[in-house]
Amino acid sequence: MAERLLIRVMKGGNHAKIVTLNGKKITKMPSSLENLTSLRSLDFQNNQIFKVCPQLSTLTQFQDLKLQEFYCEENPLFQKQPIIADQQEDLWNLREITARFIMNQLEEKNSFIMHAIEEYPDIKDKISKRKRCVICGKSFLTTWLECVQFVSPSKAWKISKNLKLIPLRVLLCSQKCFCERGPNIFGIA
Repeated sequence: MAERLLIRVMKGGNHAKIVTLNGKKITKMPSSLENLTSLRSLDFQNNQIFKVCPQLSTLTQFQDLKLQEFYCEENPLFQKQPIIADQQEDLWNLREITARFIMNQLEEKNSFIMHAIEEYPDIKDKISKRKRCVICGKSFLTTWLECVQFVSPSKAWKISKNLKLIPLRVLLCSQKCFCERGPNIFGIA
């Protein structure tokens, strides 16, 4: 059925601006998409598409930016198969160890460290670039694990109604925190 709809669109030539094939049980994107040069909106929601076809890139070239809307929610485009990573002990250099110690002491309001840091503006500048671990809440400078956390979108956002989760980039300070993470935080391999 989806093939017949697409053939009908193709008969219209390259004047087709909108293609909507929601819930048609399509398993792959048709390669003929690249012929639809006037296409502005492409909707393939609620199908069984496992990968985006390379022909889609001809419709989304940065020079022309022809395709303005692309909907592909509820397709198995991402493999949700966790992989097991080798767990290594965290080995930090002396600068990272010192920075973490100083930042922890500053958070505990250690008056000696607070006074001493005022005398060294270069150190103050370096620790101002710190990041915070989403698991333990501690600060760190250079060594972290980059992860993705899936969260529900805010109701104030203007997004598709079918979108249930949004990926957010989060940083972890150590392998220990990675092992203590919740079920919705995934390491980026």
